[in-house]
Amino acid sequence: MEGDMRTVDVVVVGGGIAGLVAAAFASKAGAGVLLLEASPAFGGRARTRVVSGYHFNQGAHALYRGGFLDKALQDLGVEVTGSVPALADGFFVNDGELHQAPFSAAGLASTTLLSDAEKGEMASLFRRLRDGSTQVSPGTSLNDALAALSPSPRVRAVLAAMVRLTSIVHAPIAADGLALLDQLRGGLTRSVLYLDGGWATMVEGLRSACAALGACLRPGARVEGIEHGSSWCATLADGTAVTARAVILAVAPAQAAALYPALKDLRGTIDAVPAKVACLDIGLAHLPRPDVRFALGVDRPLYFSVHSAAARLAPEGAALVHTMRYLEPDETPDRDRLMAELEGYMDLVQPGWRELERARRFLPAMSVISAIPRAATGGLGGRPDIAAGNAEGLFICGDWVGPVGLLSDAAAVSGRSAGEAASVSARP
Repeated sequence: MEGDMRTVDVVVVGGGIAGLVAAAFASKAGAGVLLLEASPAFGGRARTRVVSGYHFNQGAHALYRGGFLDKALQDLGVEVTGSVPALADGFFVNDGELHQAPFSAAGLASTTLLSDAEKGEMASLFRRLRDGSTQVSPGTSLNDALAALSPSPRVRAVLAAMVRLTSIVHAPIAADGLALLDQLRGGLTRSVLYLDGGWATMVEGLRSACAALGACLRPGARVEGIEHGSSWCATLADGTAVTARAVILAVAPAQAAALYPALKDLRGTIDAVPAKVACLDIGLAHLPRPDVRFALGVDRPLYFSVHSAAARLAPEGAALVHTMRYLEPDETPDRDRLMAELEGYMDLVQPGWRELERARRFLPAMSVISAIPRAATGGLGGRPDIAAGNAEGLFICGDWVGPVGLLSDAAAVSGRSAGEAASVSARP
């Protein structure tokens, strides 16, 4: 490491979405920034792997238009391209049968999933969710929140499936109902983009923005610990020590506590419960059933979507499909059983796919959120603040930090806030 980078204003540990956003906004505010990422590549869960022309994200990724991450990208001049998926033309799956998705008024009217009475109730609930008139208190579990919204088991099951879709959380007993229903409202009122070339294009845009703003980014630089004296000191695995006026930890809760043990007592670190999914992503020569591009499980926590129908992710004429099984906290299903369940779901929605397979990626237990917003800890309001405890000049960010947002939006808004706050803290 160059000598001039052994002392900086701000050190950022972690090069995922939160760390890159933090580094960019700290640099934009005038701080000298060094970002240290343990892996050889930046992006964290936003990395993309290309196999035989298929762009495999780590699971099914979608960018909420008008969300915190989208706004951060715009403010940094990072351009991404893609298209809005036609989910309203998709299906819900119950008891092995496909039903028209009830996302639109026409879909709700025509679906065979609900009775006429249930359709009327669902239409009313959609209106209330969109305008925010549903009354759910923080600290109420999703199960209890849904029970208060509807007496119908089928309506509650449909809402639970839509919550899984928008939050990627399957924890009805543990998760905070207000947080997940707010996320569902965002899904009903805002569209999403599937990105051309996968999320690696966004990561590269953020990396370039950091470099243009003067930040120094170091891949393959593992930080073993941080200490606070007259200034902050980050010690790397190769023995290099970097001093800084401020430090941002853009890592998962357990990693943050390992790097700075005083954070073990911070709320949301010791008791963090991650949200996980099993992902089977498959590259096909073409779709055997092109009319089915989206299918969401109602009675089972399953997901299917053809992301290449809305974004350039596969060779011309080919298809890249994502299947997922949402996992409950502490659920550890057998790897082979997961694979068989996801392949069986593919048999249902795309019969004949096996002969057309050209590439695949299986992730049996991928973490999608570092810590579920839990009812027992007050939902989003129970997450830790970016100012880590009472340690002056130490900040944290990620999808588990701050009182707003889920998924990449939480990572972006906490990363931006941490970067801006660290730049102020680092001023002489």
